[in-house]
Amino acid sequence: MTDTVRAPHVLLPRPGVDLSRWAVVACDQFTSQMAYWQQAEALVGDAPSTLRLVYPEAYLLRAGEPDRVPAIHEAMARYLREGVFAAPREGFILVERTTRAGRRLGLMVEIDLAAYDFSEGATSLIRPTEGTILERIPPRVRVRKGAPLECPHVMLLADDPARTLIEPLYEKRGGYEALYDVTLMLGGGRLRGWAVPAEENGAIFAAMRALPSLAREDPILFAVGDGNHSLATARQCYLDNPERAPRYALAEVVNLYDESLVFEPIHRLIEGVDAAALHAAAAAQGVSLEHGDVRQVQPFLDRWLPKGAGVDYIHGSQALAELSARPGFCGICLAPIDKSTLFPSLSGGRVLPRKAFSMGEAEEKRYYMECRALHAGQ
Repeated sequence: MTDTVRAPHVLLPRPGVDLSRWAVVACDQFTSQMAYWQQAEALVGDAPSTLRLVYPEAYLLRAGEPDRVPAIHEAMARYLREGVFAAPREGFILVERTTRAGRRLGLMVEIDLAAYDFSEGATSLIRPTEGTILERIPPRVRVRKGAPLECPHVMLLADDPARTLIEPLYEKRGGYEALYDVTLMLGGGRLRGWAVPAEENGAIFAAMRALPSLAREDPILFAVGDGNHSLATARQCYLDNPERAPRYALAEVVNLYDESLVFEPIHRLIEGVDAAALHAAAAAQGVSLEHGDVRQVQPFLDRWLPKGAGVDYIHGSQALAELSARPGFCGICLAPIDKSTLFPSLSGGRVLPRKAFSMGEAEEKRYYMECRALHAGQ
């Protein structure tokens, strides 16, 4: 287990850095809502921020937008050079995120990229929950290659109904060193973190080895709930240059059965099609678009959508309603997935259709806090 998962090597901002401006939401959120990222820009200003270390997809997908990769690499190097980070630390970090959905617990780890595979039919110990959109990997590879830091928003799901891995650590948090406590920008809630003492490592690894999903005929250690394309990017960089590229990646593990971990469907926003024609075609093929099943809706869209039509993946029914009200757009509101069926649905290397579900609304996604230095062989 210590080969597949290990205690992470983490960089956190030094004392005095404004964490409310340091931490920003995952880069793949609010892709059709530029106003959100403009607000984040205004809040951050010239302060040190992970906004300078990631490439928000809202900008990546915007026509005529200047390439941000050189500026990202320069900001990483500058933050390291100018002492924005405190001294590196090694050890597991216990995370508490409070949102309107409740209190979500997590554990920061490093995972071996050789144990993760997003290929179709892969039966690796760590695997995606849904299809990987391959065209989204190359732009992210450009950010990671040559970068001195990684700043991940990857969330891994543990099949832990008995709550043996993370929850016992949370009960002991009063005796742990507090690392950060911040109210997150733009409705993100509160984020707290504690350093888990090294003497807990044995119990952590024992709990991982005892997870019920490892006892199945097709064993799974973790399923990637969020940030699959970021993890796929890290793996691709490792495969492209295994002798020099980092073999491990930073991620947060969350219990699938955490009460605040609410599975939300990711809706479809269609541009450039006639809504009546879309509904008629779906009805002719026996596909319901009214709170439809993503397992039926996405294959239908893949078959039917005409050339030139666009699809965006929208988190939140209110955002979908607002965006689909614009001329030339229509929305498909999908039904939620029962999370208790998730791990069984992945047996045999199966996955859900791409962008099938989201763990909470956009504001509840992981905010960037921890960073990790990328060195050869790590």
